[in-house]
Amino acid sequence: MGTRWIIEGKIDPRWPINTRGNVGEVFPEVLTALGYELGVIPAEQAWREAYFELGIGSPKDFTTNDPVIIGLYGGYAYLNLSYLRMMGVRAPGSSAEAIDVSFFGEGNPPPYVPRKGDKSIGSSLRILKTVLGALGTKSLPDVVPDSIEVVAEYEARRPSLDAPDAELLAYMYAFPKPFRRAFGNHMKSTALAAIVSGVLADACAAAGEPGLVTHLIGAAGSVKSAEYSQELYRLAQMVEADPALTTAFDNASAGTTEALDGLLVQLRADESATEFVTEFDKFLAEHGHRGPNDWELSSRTWDNTPSLALLALDRMRGAEGDLAPSTRLGDDDAKRQAAIAKVRPHLNKMDALNFDKAIKAVPFWAQAREATRDRAVRINMPLKQVYRELVRRAAEKGGDPDPVSVALLYPKAELPKYLEDPTSMLDVIAERRALFDRFASIEPPFFLTAQGDVPTIEELEAEKAASAVAVSAGTVLEGSAGCSGVAKGRARVVLDPAEAFDLEPGEVLIAPLTDPSWTPLFLPAAAVVVNVGALMSHAVIVARELAIPCVVAVEGATDKITTGMMVEVDGTAGTVTILDE
Repeated sequence: MGTRWIIEGKIDPRWPINTRGNVGEVFPEVLTALGYELGVIPAEQAWREAYFELGIGSPKDFTTNDPVIIGLYGGYAYLNLSYLRMMGVRAPGSSAEAIDVSFFGEGNPPPYVPRKGDKSIGSSLRILKTVLGALGTKSLPDVVPDSIEVVAEYEARRPSLDAPDAELLAYMYAFPKPFRRAFGNHMKSTALAAIVSGVLADACAAAGEPGLVTHLIGAAGSVKSAEYSQELYRLAQMVEADPALTTAFDNASAGTTEALDGLLVQLRADESATEFVTEFDKFLAEHGHRGPNDWELSSRTWDNTPSLALLALDRMRGAEGDLAPSTRLGDDDAKRQAAIAKVRPHLNKMDALNFDKAIKAVPFWAQAREATRDRAVRINMPLKQVYRELVRRAAEKGGDPDPVSVALLYPKAELPKYLEDPTSMLDVIAERRALFDRFASIEPPFFLTAQGDVPTIEELEAEKAASAVAVSAGTVLEGSAGCSGVAKGRARVVLDPAEAFDLEPGEVLIAPLTDPSWTPLFLPAAAVVVNVGALMSHAVIVARELAIPCVVAVEGATDKITTGMMVEVDGTAGTVTILDE
């Protein structure tokens, strides 16, 4: 069998097609035992409940309580494409193909093959009611305030970090219930955002202008994930307006997080920097829960690793021109109206009616999707604070100081024992960390279609070694349209937002995928290209809010494009052209 990860799911033969599409933004890295048991399992339960409520799913769809919608294969999380397609199969007027485009975007998925039990008259009637309600949305949906409430309740219950180990562990173990509620709200808003945007995508396809959907959706306004970038940009402007702050940042831009950590200590001790420090602390209080791989419960955040936010701020300052999104979005509405005028004449009366409703409703669902996502991540922060305190205590007794490594222990079966005697489990942690690093160095397959297709780490490493491909001038890489516009610039390949020290204003950001911790890096970039993404993926929504040309689902972009290449990004056509090497 070869080497396997510490947790490995089994592909359900009823729902065999699994994909990294979309979930790559939520769980971009190898999953830990901590993240799986306390996060993925309740997320699966919440997802099923959300789909049952919306009419998309039925309890009869599943024969096991083990995760099926969010599978774990070859070290990485996958979404079950077979099951998510039921949203299109069972929704009147939709299709499995429409869901593929909206959720995943990656070309050439295994085709949908109808099977007994896929269609359901009862589900179709319930979904029709849900869709009509979604198209009639005229304000921010109720799922948003409900998410705010449950997160506030869990945060308020967090014990003091001076509390005994047992009390901190009990708080961690209580996490799945409130997280399940918050994540369920996110799944509802995500499903309805996909359905509403799918109406617009279908209309553009009917008009023979599929790329116009980027204009129709446009900027939603008040999108949480874009707020981070806008607020950091304001802080960057504060730095540029103050010669002393500018000098301090110039001296700290040495290409290391340690330098930025030292900068923050320096600024906190400097009375002349009080205003900046106060505003930066406000930013951390409001947005500190975000960071790379922020759904993973052992991950870095702006709260526990402020240098990540300082790095993003540092990359913004000194950019030529006005980076304010409000300036660059000046023609957004004009583009939307022109697209409506092109598409609407091609629709029949009923489709035109739904089209008009979708145009009005889609901004609210885009906002709701990102707002509920933000709260579902926010609820992780107090747990992460408690968990990191436990890791710190164990490290003082000879344990491993790395929260990710310790998270490879099973949280209920092994973590309590580790906290009692940390040195007794160092060999277990080291063995699992070595395997974790091997999985982290490879790119998982985009699709898995049967249990026998799940590769071993040895097979993945061999495939990586054999697949290195260079591209030459004139090559056109195909992807999916994200945010409209054309931009040229030198490519800057960034695999981790914490390593973006060399990203210069005006360069084209080439990334494997993006979660909210990446969004501050969008502002100085001329354009954004990602390996994985789709119509309603995070990178696309934020790129629209910031008016940055974006192409997603460019398979292997970070391997094929190298830093320094001159490229042209066409966010409407969904292409990246290599201009020179």
